[in-house]
Amino acid sequence: MSANPGSSAPFFSFGLDDGFISKNFEGLRYRRLPPSLNDLITNGNVLDVQWASLGPIPESWILSFTDSTAKQNLAWGASIPRRLQTHLSKLTPSPFLRTFLGPSGSYIVWDASSIRWAFLPATLEDTLQSWLTPSGWKAGPPRIVTWGEEDAFFAMSEYGDVAYRLGGKGGNGEWEIWKETVEEWRGESGFVWSEVAYISIDPVTTDQFVAIRNDGTWAGSIDDSNETALENFVVNFFRLTKKKPRPESTPQPQTNNYHQYSQSYSHSNSQSRANGEYHQRSKSQPHPRPAETKPDTVTQAQYESWATSTASSFASALAANTASPTHKAPKKLQVRSQSSSIPASSTSVGQGKLLSTFPYLPTSVTTCKLPACAAQKSDPSSLRACKHDVERLLRASGLYSYEWLRQERIRWHPDRFGRMCEEGWRDEGRRLAEEMFKCIDTLIGEARGRS
Repeated sequence: MSANPGSSAPFFSFGLDDGFISKNFEGLRYRRLPPSLNDLITNGNVLDVQWASLGPIPESWILSFTDSTAKQNLAWGASIPRRLQTHLSKLTPSPFLRTFLGPSGSYIVWDASSIRWAFLPATLEDTLQSWLTPSGWKAGPPRIVTWGEEDAFFAMSEYGDVAYRLGGKGGNGEWEIWKETVEEWRGESGFVWSEVAYISIDPVTTDQFVAIRNDGTWAGSIDDSNETALENFVVNFFRLTKKKPRPESTPQPQTNNYHQYSQSYSHSNSQSRANGEYHQRSKSQPHPRPAETKPDTVTQAQYESWATSTASSFASALAANTASPTHKAPKKLQVRSQSSSIPASSTSVGQGKLLSTFPYLPTSVTTCKLPACAAQKSDPSSLRACKHDVERLLRASGLYSYEWLRQERIRWHPDRFGRMCEEGWRDEGRRLAEEMFKCIDTLIGEARGRS
């Protein structure tokens, strides 16, 4: 959930049985609402909605709205905690009220004059307490506070302080998509968490969420029945946009019948930090213009063969990594950019197979003769390619640009790659992926310098 200074802040709230309610520049959208909330919205008493939260049990909801008499109003379901009902009944309805209903009776509600919470995850509560002093907010009041099962949460103050946890409390590993998104974003050069515009975590179902950055990059995981709703929410989050044809995507295996999305529209240039709290903000800069490339047909064919083989092995490894012993792992959709760096693979991966070898570049491409590069490649345990070789192969994609490289680099993040490796080969796999990651990172810096 997010509380922008304006009263018309966009929101997306996950509910029971794949229900949701959302609002952005496209308008109010909802599905499978609690009966009492659905009746309230559809019977003509609601003129406009400022904020809504759905809870993890039937008839658990809060709605801040303008009623048919043009007055600000507040309503809630009978199943929200009694203490919360008492507090809400004493509030003066305000378009700036922000709420979140979490699992196990947890909640938070705040406006310009008050804040209340109960039964929050311990680390999240410690974070909020650390933002407070006897004289007021040290880090500013909350802007975003959202959490789910297994200690997954995200919180941001108005001054840009951030804290988060990846979920999977007790080693259950049920928040893999959320964890992967956090690690990928955290691994990007020039990214800070204070550049996040909005995050909402599902309080009902593990590993469902939506996360949007100020530069337009977004990621999310949701049941496929709500795929279009999530995409429309993101596309129209900052402004109303015309409908565009859906970009081609790469299907990959995933648990719980969700779709995962991660799409990038522009670039954020700011300082990165590795931990969970931040105070610094920096201005975004336009990303450099794509470099013009005209790959020769031979190298282009080599790239396509290598990229397709790599995509197939990655998909198989992800299937093996996420397969459940009692449920077949459904496919996961990933959209990294307008032009995916990974060609779609129609190969059936079944239960999949973890990686035990590295997808080295074709030897016909690793031809750089510079002395330093030749010495580096002579080590059989190395990547067997230098950054010049990597650049030559990636340019053959025909998509080579600053933004495209940023998306390609994500695939080679050592932590992400390591989760796809067999245990006995994991350390070596991570080391080789880190070499590839660093090569692409260098190319990104060079592409930025050409702007």
